[in-house]
Amino acid sequence: MWPGNTETKLMNVALRAALTLLAALASALVCTDTLAEPPPGSHTVLGPNAMLADGSLALLNGQWEKGIDLTVMGLKNPVSNEDRAAGYANLCAAYIALKQYERALENCDQSLAISNTNWRAWQNRAAANLQLGRIDDSMRDLERGLAINPNAPALQETLAIAREREKLQRQQLRALVES
Repeated sequence: MWPGNTETKLMNVALRAALTLLAALASALVCTDTLAEPPPGSHTVLGPNAMLADGSLALLNGQWEKGIDLTVMGLKNPVSNEDRAAGYANLCAAYIALKQYERALENCDQSLAISNTNWRAWQNRAAANLQLGRIDDSMRDLERGLAINPNAPALQETLAIAREREKLQRQQLRALVES
């Protein structure tokens, strides 16, 4: 089992990555009554689908169960592929917060099947894989995310954690072989 401090740090990185854009978009909604187009490859949902928007805001406020319920309801209504992919990426982040990593992966996979250009979905998937001890899978996810947004602090932080875990895994393997 990984140390709790690292697990908490990784979860916080994933959640910050997923929620940073939500805060910016919510601020834009309040200040201008118009939703500015988010940067390419970093979509979350705060648009015309009220359930998805309310779900995003609930997640932004740490109301994970409510955010999940609203997002799932919002995904049942017709939405653009971009919003659908962002909704699933949001669900992935919420399930990471609830430490339901397999469910998080399912939602990240759904998001990426719709659009594989959202670095936040790759970030969330990397975090979930890392929490499940799948370091190689996590590193591949991080590579994909970094190819889209090489300057994302969340991706850089998760990469550092993944490298730490990879190093620890090698040390444990070496100790096992030597004993």
